[in-house]
Amino acid sequence: MRNTKKAIGQRGSWFASVEDEELPCVHAHWFKAGYYHDTDAHPDIERFRELFDAIKEKRKVILTRDDLIMSGGEHTGFARAGYIAIFSVDEPVLDERGLRFKFLKRLFNLD
Repeated sequence: MRNTKKAIGQRGSWFASVEDEELPCVHAHWFKAGYYHDTDAHPDIERFRELFDAIKEKRKVILTRDDLIMSGGEHTGFARAGYIAIFSVDEPVLDERGLRFKFLKRLFNLD
C-alpha cells in the first residue's frame, strides 16, 4: 500500500487538493511538539475564519514547508515551498491569541 499522496495548490490559496478533497494548509513554522500556534491569526480577519472553519469541520490539515518572507527585518508572510503530510487534528481554537490546535496522527505523506 502506498502511503504517499499528491497535493495540488494554487498561489495565494490557503487550501490544497488531495484526491479531490480540499484541505486547509498550515505552516510548519508554527508547529512545535505536536501543537500548532499561529500567533498572527486573528478572528477579525475573514481568511483566518475560513481556515479555522475548515479545520473545525474536516479535522484534517496539510502541513506545509514554507520560506519566510522578510521585510525590514520583520516576518511579513510565507512562500509555500512544498507539502509535508496530512494530519488529523483536534481542539481547534481561533481567538485574540491566534489559531491553535493539537496534531493527532500523521495520515499520509505528501509529495
